[in-house]
Amino acid sequence: MSGIKRVTFFYVLFYLKGFAKGDTEVCILKESCILPCSFKQGDKVLVHWNQIKGNTLVHSYFYDRDQLERQDESFKGRTSLFQDQISKGNVSLRLTGVKLEDQGRYKCYTSTTNGNKESFVDLNLEAPPSKVGIQQVGNRITCSSEEIYPQPELTWSSSPPTNLNNEAIVQETEQFGLLYSISSSLIVQVGVIDLDYSCTISAGRNKRRATLFKPGTCFKENFWSLHGVLQAALNSSYEEFTLTSTKSLQINFVIVCNSCVLSFSFHQYFRH
Repeated sequence: MSGIKRVTFFYVLFYLKGFAKGDTEVCILKESCILPCSFKQGDKVLVHWNQIKGNTLVHSYFYDRDQLERQDESFKGRTSLFQDQISKGNVSLRLTGVKLEDQGRYKCYTSTTNGNKESFVDLNLEAPPSKVGIQQVGNRITCSSEEIYPQPELTWSSSPPTNLNNEAIVQETEQFGLLYSISSSLIVQVGVIDLDYSCTISAGRNKRRATLFKPGTCFKENFWSLHGVLQAALNSSYEEFTLTSTKSLQINFVIVCNSCVLSFSFHQYFRH
């Protein structure tokens, strides 16, 4: 009986060690990302960054310099440490041009005269919807976007609010590798022209919205500066394309209606 207990206890310890808790970093496809790692300061610093999948060597540092002779080809030219921070106990990894294959768990191993340490980081990937297209042909309004990750969701809304469940909605989602494209069509009643229609595409922490305005809402007799447009947006008088995340906020003003497209930059506007 005691033998069974010892075996069970050993198995639990092995299981917990194999699934050590780590930090999670969300990185954007094709952009730069920092994977954190710190250690207790000491002499003779040695650092190995490995991707757990395939036990791939990502970056090494010892003898007071980077050692990249055995670095995996897929990471060449894309990794670096913050050299001025190493003596302070910071060996966070900067990874540029993040790829789909970079997703997964990483191990940071450090060794100094004061001892060794292992820490883990999970790299999760997102590819936000960078552009949302919306157009109307006849009584069909179509909204679409592509190269998105994770799997996106698309929702319709209107201003003034109305129950769009009564309209026929056709939606398609396709996957190309790990990336998704999404398209949805809303069938509106013929002759209904007093509504602004918006579609919102959400993926992970990010969302972006495009609005098709009813005729006559794009132009006014007086032209507005960006300040005026911002104020209108804050008052919910106008909708705009937006891209948001937990770390940043970006707003691109692209107003689409049946007769015009307006884009704004600083205090200037351009009519197309």
